[in-house]
Amino acid sequence: MIGRPGRNALWLMIGAAAVLAFAAMGRADDRRHFKPAVPALEVWKAKREMWLQQDGHTTRKFRIKLGGEPTAAKLHQGDGRTPVGHYYVSEKRPNSPFRHFLGISYPNVDDAERGFAAKLITADQWADILFANLRGEPPPWRTPLGGRVGIHGHGGRHARDSDWTEGCIAVSDDDIDYLFPIVPLGTPVNIHD
Repeated sequence: MIGRPGRNALWLMIGAAAVLAFAAMGRADDRRHFKPAVPALEVWKAKREMWLQQDGHTTRKFRIKLGGEPTAAKLHQGDGRTPVGHYYVSEKRPNSPFRHFLGISYPNVDDAERGFAAKLITADQWADILFANLRGEPPPWRTPLGGRVGIHGHGGRHARDSDWTEGCIAVSDDDIDYLFPIVPLGTPVNIHD
């Protein structure tokens, strides 16, 4: 039986091996050789805009509302912040209290690294997040980092002028009706400050 310190070291070695394997394949964020997937979503928090891109060209822009603390990156569950980073659509729910829901892959590996360094999550939770992201699956959403962050509509509620979500990205019901059928699982979602 491996004790807790041994298990943590084992997870760290497995994670390090996975990171090295991906590094050997080339940097995913090296934009000189990167052709964006079709489609992609670019979220600009400061502008309160989300852009739908096809083949690297912006085809449509959407007005968005964010979490109640919109200017900072998400750090932990319940902070009311919208994350910043590179994510993908990891879940699609056609029926949600907010009309349709496109779940994104928060927390990603960078978020897990920050959370582990800050002692918010355990090595096991870090590894679960790492492997979910490597498999392109939804990451665990029940950690101290929070989760179940996504893009959704208003769900028939009256549109608000201010940011109102708990960290999600809200668009109008008409806009989520437009996006939901054309945004497949795995679609890149890049969220900028």
